[in-house]
Amino acid sequence: MHMSVATMPMVTDDLREQAWKLYREAFDPLRHTAVQRHVMHDDEFDAVMADPRVDKYLIYDGEGTLQGLGTITNTIESMPLVSPEYFATRWPERFAAGRVYYIGFVGVHPSAHGSGIFAELVQAMTTVVAACDGVAVLDVCRHNLQKLHLPRMISILASSWAPHVEMVDLDAQSYIGYDFMRAG
Repeated sequence: MHMSVATMPMVTDDLREQAWKLYREAFDPLRHTAVQRHVMHDDEFDAVMADPRVDKYLIYDGEGTLQGLGTITNTIESMPLVSPEYFATRWPERFAAGRVYYIGFVGVHPSAHGSGIFAELVQAMTTVVAACDGVAVLDVCRHNLQKLHLPRMISILASSWAPHVEMVDLDAQSYIGYDFMRAG
């Protein structure tokens, strides 16, 4: 299948509408699988699509239909709820040089699962990171970790074009519940 990847600093107008539709179709199932919200609201999506500090990767099938969308930035400050200080402390030289990247999301339309679009999108997004000996970071909910094995899949894919890639767990957060319902 022939695929075309486009990179742009901003996504607006009709393309924004196509991207929003794809985003919702790709990520809506996560609304029910993770405690922390992993799906942006419309206004949050608009802010990301309009932010030129965040690169948008769009992938089209042979018919020109948008099938995949991802975001990546080396301006960590543009990502809400992510601590730039963490990255500056962990990789001070690379952070100062702009070689620490944050992947906001990578989404593929459900009808395109298994088509190679995800792999193509991940490669396009991480080639620049590999070329500068950078580091790419993303957050993954337990569902995507345990059911889809997303981090492992990305590592396997990335090792096909960057054999020196090493996957490292950086942090984890646990949500603990205390159920006080009485039996009976």
